[in-house]
Amino acid sequence: MNRSKTIVGGWAFALALVLILGGCDSGGSDGGGVGSTGEGGGFLWKPVGDHSRRLVVLLPPQYTARPVEAVYITTASGDFVEGGAHTSVANGNRRHYRFTKQGREYGGDVRVVAEIAEAPTVHWVIPNGAGRVEY
Repeated sequence: MNRSKTIVGGWAFALALVLILGGCDSGGSDGGGVGSTGEGGGFLWKPVGDHSRRLVVLLPPQYTARPVEAVYITTASGDFVEGGAHTSVANGNRRHYRFTKQGREYGGDVRVVAEIAEAPTVHWVIPNGAGRVEY
């Protein structure tokens, strides 16, 4: 059994349960209750990764030194969709998070949410999951 997939799967289940029972942090008006808008200057939603052929999300480099507890996708209303697996720091000192589907499969008007330890939760709006989005 792949231990990293087991850990991510358990984490995703626990996170989904927390979100369902307790809801997300309240935040910005376009965030659906998932914190304020995240900083730009390096955020990337790459709907089809070069190697995995699945969604890859890169956080801006200013988040690399901060302890990121979780990165996940929600609907516009804040409903949990899927958690990402942190795989590396590369391409301009940016954290990479990988997901199980291509970006188009998440639809449109979704949010990428980052929970930062000892800091407010932030999000980035993805209007069209099939398209590349940069902030």
